[in-house]
Amino acid sequence: MYGIDPNLFMNVLLTIILAIGAILFVLTLILATIHWRRGRILMGWLYLGDVLFGAFAVLVGILGLRGKTSDAPPWHFFLDMKYQPKYTAQGSSRFFPDGRASRLPPEHTVPYDGADYFGDAGFHLDPQPDFLQADRRYYTGIADSTAVKDEGGVKIPQGPRWQDNQLIGEGYFVNHIPSLAVERAGGWESLIRQGQRQFDIHCAVCHGSSGRGGAGDAAYGIVAAYGLSVPPSNLVTPDIQAQPDGQIFHTITHGVRNMPAYAHQVGVQDRWAIIAYLRVLQYAAGNPLIDKR
Repeated sequence: MYGIDPNLFMNVLLTIILAIGAILFVLTLILATIHWRRGRILMGWLYLGDVLFGAFAVLVGILGLRGKTSDAPPWHFFLDMKYQPKYTAQGSSRFFPDGRASRLPPEHTVPYDGADYFGDAGFHLDPQPDFLQADRRYYTGIADSTAVKDEGGVKIPQGPRWQDNQLIGEGYFVNHIPSLAVERAGGWESLIRQGQRQFDIHCAVCHGSSGRGGAGDAAYGIVAAYGLSVPPSNLVTPDIQAQPDGQIFHTITHGVRNMPAYAHQVGVQDRWAIIAYLRVLQYAAGNPLIDKR
């Protein structure tokens, strides 16, 4: 039965029943005519069969065959669980003052990561940090989301804090690559090698293997060399080198100006690895800010 289309099966069955009814009706007419000519009365069971099959044909004609599409709401003779006293999406509720059934979760709600299927009593494993993205510094590169300043109605993230040419604190973004990224890579050396591979795959095509960007005859990347884009940024300039690691992570994740977001192409760990390798390229460029970090 699993290999048979239920709609087709029921339609064939209904067709057979209707065909039997049609044959029975024609037989009734023939026998009724013969008996009438002979002055006899046809047996009552034949009329009864005609009535039953006729009623069935009328019912099928009203309801239609299975699988027929219609814009009209379906007829439910057996409600089962189709209609329940529950709140639906975008529905209303007189229980809440604003009348909305859909509610925002309470503040600081932690998502539930599902039950352990091997425990039917509702036991579940501890929430997974990666699922919850509990480490905000690692997953977003943000150190303090309140560290913003208002400039003409625009919220500008505050930069790191310096004093006497020494870095003394963080601003909106994290200053350095989180230790979790280094641990998952198995150390700085592995992280930098991973970053070089990812940089060559995703970044070098525009910024060049040296990270210097540019366009035309001065382009270091393939895309700008053939005039396929605006000049990509030079990533080893003092301005880029002075950006916190979290800000570069944010740029890779969400994009900036003409650079698209790479969140779907480059994973979180690979983004931090790219930043680690980029710092190597910047150090090779000889900016003294690197030494101060």
